Amino acid sequence: MAEKKKKAVIGSLQPNVEPLLELNDLTAADFAPASSDEKEGFIQQRKSVSYWADAWRRLRSNVVAMVAFAVIILLVLFAFVGPMLVPYSNTQFNAGAENLYPWHYSLEAQRAYEEATAVQDPEAAVEAARAEAEARGEELSSVDEAIIRAQARAGGNEAYEGMTEAEVYKALGYSLQPFGYSRGELERIEAGEKVFPHIFGTDRYGRDILVRTMYATRVSMVIGLTAALIVLIIGSIYGSISGYLGGMVDVAMQRVVDVIYSLPDVLIILLISTAMSPHITEFINNNPDNPVASFFRTVGPNLIGMFIAFACLYWVGLSRIIRGQILTLKKQEYVTAARALGASSGRIIQRHLLPNCIGQIVATTCLQIPSAIFTESFMSFLGVGVLAPLTSLGSMCSDALGGITTYPYRLIIPAIIISIMILAFNLFGDGLRDALDPRLKK
Repeated sequence: MAEKKKKAVIGSLQPNVEPLLELNDLTAADFAPASSDEKEGFIQQRKSVSYWADAWRRLRSNVVAMVAFAVIILLVLFAFVGPMLVPYSNTQFNAGAENLYPWHYSLEAQRAYEEATAVQDPEAAVEAARAEAEARGEELSSVDEAIIRAQARAGGNEAYEGMTEAEVYKALGYSLQPFGYSRGELERIEAGEKVFPHIFGTDRYGRDILVRTMYATRVSMVIGLTAALIVLIIGSIYGSISGYLGGMVDVAMQRVVDVIYSLPDVLIILLISTAMSPHITEFINNNPDNPVASFFRTVGPNLIGMFIAFACLYWVGLSRIIRGQILTLKKQEYVTAARALGASSGRIIQRHLLPNCIGQIVATTCLQIPSAIFTESFMSFLGVGVLAPLTSLGSMCSDALGGITTYPYRLIIPAIIISIMILAFNLFGDGLRDALDPRLKK
């Protein structure tokens, strides 16, 4: 019977020597070199993962961030590709198509409905019926004429009496499916002609709200990305210089940041726009063929003032984040080694410090985009943002206030686009910040 191994008693101070005694049973074969097959099975070669690949892996595991990223891609396609697929322009006035509801009957169907249910002149109705009877070789009696006069005074055709509006449209051969196309429009589509409905309806001037929303989304995205680029350049340079130099230079630069933090951005935008408006107008009038003047004419002084305000105010948050990172990184050994080898301060900041802050820079810049979009929409809603012929989601909401009780869709549609866009950028920015933070590695 094999000797039973003794188990160590819990709480005992006596060491367990059984594993050590088993070493006496080793033979020379146990110390033989391992074969190549044994080495391949023992040593597992794993592919090295870079910082960005690891960040992308963690970002993909964040379901909310990936859904927000997909929404952003759809909004980009909606804003930049969508207008190419719609036969209308954002400034096109469609006479006779004013105040159309979304997914509503076409203009052709509306005219047919009005003709079928309109009140007719009794004598004109009798003359028309008499002409039809003569064409058939018949003659109307006085009783028939009296009935026609009574029906004309009552209004509409007796064939549609008691029907609802939808039933009248159906009897006329029109349907809401698909997209409110009429029977004639469906025939034109089958013949190869291009017919596009007003899916989001039209405004009081007959302009298609769908294409105006696309252009407005494009303007908001361009402004948000431009503001983020301005913040990225100014904030990273200012914060890195302040953190690297330190001392009195850092103190003086941070007091400037404190002053800028206390300035209201809306007031600054209004003041800059008011001060620049006469000078920009004079420059445009004096240089009609200048491409810069043409750009200023399209953008307008309000939007230029908004960009200047972004450059003056919005970079302070990023600069403080970069400064805090630089204060920590500049004490690392590789920075000391670079300084000992004679590297200049600019090279150390550019090649050694800023690349190690790239995660914070990208995440903070991405989170700056929804803030800029909201500011632009808010200023356009107040009437001091983009100017015609450009359109913005904020200006569309402002124009919709006049008919909010009758045509609420004019306000609801751009408001939903603004909310979805800001929420998507915020959620994606949060996910990007978590993915790029090495302290959150799993």
